[in-house]
Amino acid sequence: MKKQKTKFVLAEATLEEVNKQLKINMFVIVLVALILLLNIANFMQSYSLFYGLLVVVMIFFLFIIIKSRQILEMRKKALTRVE
Repeated sequence: MKKQKTKFVLAEATLEEVNKQLKINMFVIVLVALILLLNIANFMQSYSLFYGLLVVVMIFFLFIIIKSRQILEMRKKALTRVE
């Protein structure tokens, strides 16, 4: 039988899993920041309502991603304190 892949659960995560999620999180932050910069450049060029709205949505997503990174870092500190 194949082993079923489980979802990431922060409360049950090991230090290794948290470190892996932090690396993925940093990659996503960089990717979202680059897309945000491109959208800002397009907005400055065309002053389109669409690009303005897209910039606001991307800033919101970046805020949420950074908050999730802070939660992961808190969990990492808790795990390193215990071990």
